[in-house]
Amino acid sequence: MRIAYVTVHVAPEIMQGGVGKKIKTQTGIWREKGHEAALFSLTPAEIPFPEEHQFVFDAKTGLLKRESNRASGLMRMLDAIRGHSPDVIYLRFGLYSYPLHRLFKIAPVVLETNSDDRQEYRKRGAFLFWMNRLTRNLTFGPASGIIFPSHELVDVLMPKRDKPFRVISNGIDLTQAEMLPPTHNKQPVITMVCSPGMKWHGVDKLMQFAEKTPDVFVNLVGYSEKDLGSPAPLNVKLHGFLDKQGVRDVLMQTDVALGTLALHRNQMQEASVLKVREALAYGIPVVIAFRDTDLHDVELETILRIPNTEKNVMENAERIRRFAYDMIGKRVNINSVAPYLDQRKKEGARLEFFKQIIVMRNQKSPDF
Repeated sequence: MRIAYVTVHVAPEIMQGGVGKKIKTQTGIWREKGHEAALFSLTPAEIPFPEEHQFVFDAKTGLLKRESNRASGLMRMLDAIRGHSPDVIYLRFGLYSYPLHRLFKIAPVVLETNSDDRQEYRKRGAFLFWMNRLTRNLTFGPASGIIFPSHELVDVLMPKRDKPFRVISNGIDLTQAEMLPPTHNKQPVITMVCSPGMKWHGVDKLMQFAEKTPDVFVNLVGYSEKDLGSPAPLNVKLHGFLDKQGVRDVLMQTDVALGTLALHRNQMQEASVLKVREALAYGIPVVIAFRDTDLHDVELETILRIPNTEKNVMENAERIRRFAYDMIGKRVNINSVAPYLDQRKKEGARLEFFKQIIVMRNQKSPDF
């Protein structure tokens, strides 16, 4: 198959983190399996994918000029995708930009959605909420199939089951898993890797925990002082954005990693958070505050579960503190979670879904 992987204005710092790593892993596995895969990205700045197709537009202008630049860049990207002659297009969902609807005329599109976009954009203000609400069907409507990372999102976004879909949760490439040595900390170190402006990460809860628990050291990767909005407690270190090596260096000294702490703010209960999987790939024990699509039935001493509620962190602060102390000098046995998280198995299922979509489209009228 010739596959075009398409992203539209995913922030460069996001592409340099877990999302970019996920995309590289996916396209790499597809190529290993004999498929021709190419990434096409519309981006406001260069991203660390020099071998792929990047279409950079100037975003440092006024609103009208910026949107004109974005549309021009998108048209250039659509021409390049058309020239690639893909059998299938894999589109990571994002806010609609003109003229994205033309993408669906090139080849069947399989849409990947990673959250309830309606709730996510509601948190970003009235303009983006209504922009997404009024245009989202231009993306969801003509999609030939949808891949969801959780069963809950199927119920939320496609209750009528009126389109082909698969649930394929996020995984890890086990060939790249690296067990970091256990720490020898006298006091525990907890780390959260996240992005500013995403309230469902629950950074505010972590700051409250740090203030209440001064004997636990907290790393916050992805945030600087300007992102936090108020001074951090003395036991918190703000690392700002770090590349893969920088994150690894922080995790090297970490006893416990935190996943998303406030998924309930998006009215969600289930997820397969990349940061949890990345921590497990390094052998770092984790705190999970939601139903994990893959790991919900896995019982390990190195996984602590807390409820998905607004007061979950403060009501379980002492449990988290004790868990952090207990995890000093311990690591997760990757073999205990590998069967549930194997990215290669997940990509095999994704490729089979692509093939089904191509067959279904070929059985329909070619005029689409």
